[in-house]
Amino acid sequence: MKIREIIIKYCDNTEKKGNGLLIHSGHPSEEIELPELFMYIDDWSEEPSRKIWRSDVHQMIVIKEDGKFSVYEHARMSGYRIQLLELDERYGEKVEKDLTELGDVFAFVNYAHRKNKRKSGTPFITHPIDVASILIKENASTELIFAGLLHDIVEDADFTPVDIRRRYGPLVGDYVNAVTEPTELRQGDGAVSWKARKEYMIKSISRAMSEVKLLSCADKLANLRELIQDLERDGESVWERFNAPKDEQEWYYSSMLEAFTTGPQTIADTFVFKEYKKCVEQLF
Repeated sequence: MKIREIIIKYCDNTEKKGNGLLIHSGHPSEEIELPELFMYIDDWSEEPSRKIWRSDVHQMIVIKEDGKFSVYEHARMSGYRIQLLELDERYGEKVEKDLTELGDVFAFVNYAHRKNKRKSGTPFITHPIDVASILIKENASTELIFAGLLHDIVEDADFTPVDIRRRYGPLVGDYVNAVTEPTELRQGDGAVSWKARKEYMIKSISRAMSEVKLLSCADKLANLRELIQDLERDGESVWERFNAPKDEQEWYYSSMLEAFTTGPQTIADTFVFKEYKKCVEQLF
């Protein structure tokens, strides 16, 4: 049983502290077995009747004491997990896939991006959730949805394509690698300019299989939707946050339109592409 399911089933009270901390508690009549990602902390359990577990991935602490079961988490993280559950419930019937591991992938991605922020200042995890949501609505495969959550892991966190393959299999790893700018173009003596990296990716995506194009398009669609919201809120100054000016952003996103429809592996008829095209036309 996943930790969110445990909270729903066994905790009948939630207390919110001033610092954003949430404490879910209850008095279960049966022994609760915690997920593997929770580690028992013997050093913290000073009282004989108190047992404490910690999960860095879930960013939670669990305490069992005198029959009381308590889960400590931050309200922001709780919000993301609730959003994930709503995502699963909303599209679960349409997808008709086995998404039982989706929460585990989300927890890993959330941990990997825990220090990252979007250009708007919002927690980075909101972007992978948006990408996965788009792919779920497109009725994508489970592997592609996982890749949607994981797609920025290599560029923006301390993980490699090999790490992804080991954790989630070669197909998910290949999907993530296909939408990731090569390390040698981003780092070291061989690092090239923003435009050169984008030119490389445009060519790469234009030759890619339709699943990779769909993943890349979902990523770009999520970016543009967020950008439109930021522009409505903050105005044209938003463009100053980027590594390239507005005209080069226009070139890039417009070029990706062609890349997504090039060759027999076109995704022109998909919901994702049509929505992406609307956003490009609205912005530029």
